Amino acid sequence: MTDVIWPLDLRPAQQAFFIRTNTRRFESPLTGHVQVQELDGARWVAQMSFTRGEVDARRMDAFLAALDGPVGNVFMPDFRRLSAKGSLAGSPQLDSGTGATLSLSGFTPDAVGVLLAGDLIQTSEGRAHMVVQNIDADSMGEASVPIAPVLRDPVTVGALITDNCRVKMQLLDDNQAQNLTDHRLQTNFELQLIEVLPDQ
Repeated sequence: MTDVIWPLDLRPAQQAFFIRTNTRRFESPLTGHVQVQELDGARWVAQMSFTRGEVDARRMDAFLAALDGPVGNVFMPDFRRLSAKGSLAGSPQLDSGTGATLSLSGFTPDAVGVLLAGDLIQTSEGRAHMVVQNIDADSMGEASVPIAPVLRDPVTVGALITDNCRVKMQLLDDNQAQNLTDHRLQTNFELQLIEVLPDQ
């Protein structure tokens, strides 16, 4: 199985990068009352569009061929969130995490806006999580941070990583390397990827 890192200079013309929830919906045929149940398995999904000239198109062909379809894994960034917008005041550390919460320390005491909603945190290799509300540090320089999706792997304790966070993903199917080239040798790629979930 091949593991590759997506190059930051191969930036898509358009992208969707989002957390696809996993729910089950029940609707009563008698009353119309609706119940929604949250299931495990929420994951990152990416859709990316590229238009590249001959040199980069050949490079992308080779890159996708090396993945061997959905067999290989690619560590993919969200190009909208390559760095955090929060102040990160101090020397923040990732101490622990369970469920949908991370425990951080090392911020400047009482600093406001150390993380902002939408920032990404790398919690372990191939696992990135979104901060879901603005975060201030407390008087001890600590913060409890709600995230999505929930943690699936133990966190890597140490310096907080918020730059170039990457998600371990795989191509959706065997047709993702398909592309269309016009008479100017401009090639279009439409990629769909899903997060690789750990074995249970």
